[in-house]
Amino acid sequence: MKRLLSILLSVLLLLALFPAMAVGAEANDISKFELPVPQAPNYFVFTDGNEKEGHHDDLRMIMVADPEVALLAAECDRDSDAFYQKYGLYSFEITMQYDVSLDGEENWQHNEEWDTNWYTAGYAEGYPYVSLRGEMMEDFEFFWLTYYEGEGSGTFVPYQSAITTYVKHHEDWEENIYSFDVENHSLYIRCRYYMEWETFDAANNEIGTKQSKFSDWSESAVFGKNSTQIVPDAPTTYEAPVISDMKIVLSEGDENSHIEYVQTTPESVWMTEVYYQMKDDGQFDGLETQVSIDGGDWIEFDTADSGGDWCLYNGNRGAYNFDVPVEENSNVKLRIRFLGTHGPSEWSNVLEVNGGGTQELTGNERNAGGEPVTEDPEGDKCSLCGFCPAPLGLCIFIWIAIAVVIILIIVFATRKRKCPGCGAKYSKKEKFCTICGRQLK
Repeated sequence: MKRLLSILLSVLLLLALFPAMAVGAEANDISKFELPVPQAPNYFVFTDGNEKEGHHDDLRMIMVADPEVALLAAECDRDSDAFYQKYGLYSFEITMQYDVSLDGEENWQHNEEWDTNWYTAGYAEGYPYVSLRGEMMEDFEFFWLTYYEGEGSGTFVPYQSAITTYVKHHEDWEENIYSFDVENHSLYIRCRYYMEWETFDAANNEIGTKQSKFSDWSESAVFGKNSTQIVPDAPTTYEAPVISDMKIVLSEGDENSHIEYVQTTPESVWMTEVYYQMKDDGQFDGLETQVSIDGGDWIEFDTADSGGDWCLYNGNRGAYNFDVPVEENSNVKLRIRFLGTHGPSEWSNVLEVNGGGTQELTGNERNAGGEPVTEDPEGDKCSLCGFCPAPLGLCIFIWIAIAVVIILIIVFATRKRKCPGCGAKYSKKEKFCTICGRQLK
């Protein structure tokens, strides 16, 4: 009986812990990160080169990443050593790959090499890539035909037939000016996420085989004759930034200690920057950072690398004020906001350290993607399985296992036995059958 109960208890505990073990095993496995399908790359700006003035055509693409991808890239960018250790990596790269097809969707340039190498091609080939770091938005030159070398060359091969040549005559020489024929041709553009990594076995000091994964291709955007260009709505206000993970970093020299924190910029604010880039009508001026020390007034601090559109960067930041001392045990509160053409945003949530409790999101509570928080905070969830409420500090699966074992013990302990002689029922403590008098074991 004892052996049976022991086996049952072990099995039930293993079943209870299985969800926690499964979650723990996958949590730090980079291959489990699900790459979403990016939106069609419809944010682009075309500049007619004005061939008579000797200017080539120029197409700038504005890459817009999904929040979860930008945050993963930012996590690696702000502390690659910690990122590599967390996921057990030797190397990591995540990019947005772009593909083109002229006058329809039958001439894509994608080949097998794109599936195993983050470097897909060169700029002049006409289908570039963008390495993701911490921005949800990246403004880059998709093509500038000054690099074109004429028909039959190795540059811009996928759409050479749509490039026209204008010969500009100078006094003693001639110059070819190139343009994309937007009236008669359409360039279809699609994109996808590509992630590449190598694992590292620290125990054996071995580098694993290079691995890669990629999302599905986006829907196609069209430049030229059938343009699908999208311009975001003109902004009126800015949504507040979101901050987390604040800590005091002690100085090793004569300078004051500083504050570090992690910033997350809402998607709507990135769309405002897309609008600014496309319309050249407005700008971000930077971050305003305020700190309260030991219950005092809010004091201005400087945040490094936060001027202009750098203020939108998702990731780790440092706040400094060389005239205001910050001690290891100082009670510190922090808040930030965006500044720009359309005024200041609302203040972010307020973080606090050394305040007798944990850091709290107050006011505009939001999750990592910038959306309002509607569920219980992560800290209230079970540390084992990650999703149950953990009543009284234990995973609910363990409580279920304990309850089942107790019930089984009670059942087996109170169950009556039968006399082998007459079949009458007797309890465990009885030594002789009360019906037939037979000695019982």
